[in-house]
Formats: sequence, C-alpha cells, structure tokens
Amino acid sequence: MAWISRASQNTGSLWAATSTGRLFITENASGPAGAVVWNRVDVGSIGPNRFVTAMYVDPTNPRHGWISYSGYNSNTPAQPGHVFEATWSGAGAATLVDRSYNLPDFPVTAVVRDDVTGDLYASSDFGVMKLPNGTSAWVAAGTGMPMVEVSGLTIIPSARIMYAATHGRSAWSMQLP
Repeated sequence: MAWISRASQNTGSLWAATSTGRLFITENASGPAGAVVWNRVDVGSIGPNRFVTAMYVDPTNPRHGWISYSGYNSNTPAQPGHVFEATWSGAGAATLVDRSYNLPDFPVTAVVRDDVTGDLYASSDFGVMKLPNGTSAWVAAGTGMPMVEVSGLTIIPSARIMYAATHGRSAWSMQLP
C-alpha cells in the first residue's frame, strides 16, 4: 500500500493505492473486516503505472478526488502525467483526467485541494505549485515557500493556512486567500 485517503464527510469511503499505481475504492470501510468490498478502479490504461504519492478525496463527493504520481513521463511515455482528477461512477474503471498541464516532467510528491477556493496545490522536489480553480496553468504557490523537496501538504480550511513539510528545511506555512 502506497497511500490511503478517507473521505472526510463519508467515513465509509476509503481510497487506496499501491506502489505500482493500482487504485482501489471501498464504500463500506467502516464495516467488519470480512465484509469490506474493494473495487479496483484502475482497470485498463487510465493512469501512469508509477508510484502514487498522494490522494485527496473531495469532501462533497467520495467518488471524486485528485491523485499525484512520482516518476518521469519518459518512463511511462504512453501514460504521461503527474496530477490527475479522478471520478468513479460506482462500477468499473474510474475516469482519470490529466491536470498536469504545464508542470515540468518531475515527480510530484503531494497533492491537496483548497475546498474553499477550489485551487489545487502540488508539491515536488522544487517547491509548491498552485493550479487556480478554473485555469489550466500551474503557478508558484506563493512567496516565502522553500525551493526544496516538499513531501507533504496539509490545508486547515478554517484557519486558511497551508502547511508544507520539507526534507531538511522543517515545516513551512502559507496564509491562503
């Protein structure tokens, strides 16, 4: 298991991913162990066959979320991309839409969404980028963030703060609009 993410307002839903990019969703995670049903939703070639670094489940729709992948497009040229929006109908494969747009071809280490504004944030070995809601161009997340490996992102919506965990440079915070 490479990543697990639970829907914040639907504790029965749980997303999981393996180190080879396989994606699973259950809608009865709170049930007894023998009764939990996992649905493999990466059937077919829907995403890069690479390590999943983070998943963020939409708090208003437990079948919708965002996934980030490590690695380089040159290793999976038939399936490029680093940040994907995922939607699952409840049966079969999920639909993945590449939202990498103008991101350079480097591993993305985390992804998180600001549910107040709809902005998407992704981190890498070179800092934090932001995809403003309704746009198709990633920009620098803001001033004052370190230009180092950021391995984790957390947003506290009520405080309007995003925390960035770095490798070797401690944790940073950024006030969100």
